[in-house]
Amino acid sequence: MLKKKWLLKEIDKGRVLEISKKFGVSPLTAIVLYNRGIREDNAIKNFLEKNQEGLHDPFLMRDMDKAVERINAAKEAGEKITIYGDYDVDGITAIAILFKHLSGMGFSVDYYVPDRMQEGYGVNRDALDKIKESGSSLIITVDTGITAVEECEYASSIGLDVIVTDHHECKEKIPQVYAAIDPKRKDCGYPFKSLAGVGVVFKLISALEGGASNAELIEKYADLMCLGTVADISPLVDENRVIVTEGLKRFKHTKNVGLKALIDVSVGDKTITTSTIGYIIAPRINASGRLGCASRSVELFLTDDEDKARSLAKSLCDENSLRQQTEQKMFREALEYLEEHPEVKNDKIIVIAHENWHHGIVGIVSSKITEKFYKPSILFAVDGDEAKGSGRSVSGFNLFGALENCSDMLEKFGGHELAAGLTIKADNIEDFRHRINDYSKDKISDTMIPTIMLDAAIKVPYINMDTVHDINRLQPFGVDNPTPAFAVRNIKIHKISVMSEGKHLRMTLLKEGKYLDAVGFGMGEYYHYLEEGDYVDVAFALDINDYKGFQNVQLILKDIKKVGEE
Repeated sequence: MLKKKWLLKEIDKGRVLEISKKFGVSPLTAIVLYNRGIREDNAIKNFLEKNQEGLHDPFLMRDMDKAVERINAAKEAGEKITIYGDYDVDGITAIAILFKHLSGMGFSVDYYVPDRMQEGYGVNRDALDKIKESGSSLIITVDTGITAVEECEYASSIGLDVIVTDHHECKEKIPQVYAAIDPKRKDCGYPFKSLAGVGVVFKLISALEGGASNAELIEKYADLMCLGTVADISPLVDENRVIVTEGLKRFKHTKNVGLKALIDVSVGDKTITTSTIGYIIAPRINASGRLGCASRSVELFLTDDEDKARSLAKSLCDENSLRQQTEQKMFREALEYLEEHPEVKNDKIIVIAHENWHHGIVGIVSSKITEKFYKPSILFAVDGDEAKGSGRSVSGFNLFGALENCSDMLEKFGGHELAAGLTIKADNIEDFRHRINDYSKDKISDTMIPTIMLDAAIKVPYINMDTVHDINRLQPFGVDNPTPAFAVRNIKIHKISVMSEGKHLRMTLLKEGKYLDAVGFGMGEYYHYLEEGDYVDVAFALDINDYKGFQNVQLILKDIKKVGEE
């Protein structure tokens, strides 16, 4: 078990009580707002209301005026446009939305998704040649392109204009294109920097419509925007909070035939939350890009044929099952490798390469390695003399910055502070491992352990349905607005068992005559450490379990410590 540190935030009790009274929320909800830094009246009002007035003017984004000018010129000239997108959920939803909107405006429009296995991430020259041959004269990238400096130069040389829309970190040099739209550009004054790729596309569509009321566009596209934003693990604050809130309202009654089919085969009648999207719906869409052709997911969201949608949705579910099996096998092999190579296991950044791995899945396995050891990790799938890798980081270590430091060793790379993709010559992997670990020496502590930020230590009587409903006013939860975490001290384990062949933990806890159901997903190993009758401190989130129409409060465990343990 990975040891975790609990931190309880200090609060201004007077201000918390003011918030509670003025805004009609429980003191516990007021504490959560305070802990999120949402303390001023106007900020609290906007956070609770989550209305569309919180969306910013798209023309505040650098180059947006140029993009609109070029697209309108293309319409007048009858030019064909190709949308070039990434193969993940963010890219796929961005393609679908932009394709629908441009088609509705009367454009001749096509889309291109690179094959993950054959072409890899991002813009490539062969694809540009194909697009040119297809008759397109304008490319609009979505969720990619901001680091494709050489590729964009090539596009220009063969007579293709390019508009980049992206949200990834920028390098020092921006591609010389007709318009480069990315809120993370250093010279971009847009007030919200954390839109997903699909969010940037939404701003482009809004600008094409004059930047006026967003109500009609929200009605049309909020469901797919929500899907892409949540799947890309974007911070659920500011505009993203509005996008996801509006999308969740429309999910169950979506007018998108493909999305409805996918919901029917994967979720059914269950309530849809950000967790449902992140753990059930999004992986099925990603599976097509990881193992097969991501274009099938785009087709799913573009089709109006219910039978075709149902068939595509089922195929994505089947592919996701295969992805899960492959992922489990690769994860076991990674763990075996680390046991056989303690020097790699002891590195500050874990780097593993394997010849028989599927490079479309290394990112998922990297996430699991990082979660297990709480260290940044980069995993490579070696294919001949080249290797394609994916990395994940921990809070406080900028993986993209580390790759920039090693850029002379890499063929290409891109991504974020916490996640990145890269390509390298296989012969350079070991030198790269040493270089990136040397870089991390003074940037990663030897004693880094995951931290659970607790909103409050609470008494058992507060754990009831009213409390959960009130806290849920702060949804949607996600990055930068995490699910509130609480602790109860000195509570007795009344019953303890495991589920799913020992993978998950189930407990009944007892204190002050009140029994509480608790579930620890992925915490089955605690079963060998705890016994019925033990007194423990528990860290948890609050949830409502709905089973056959019967609802009760359930603790979603984050950590357990025996009383007296640090």
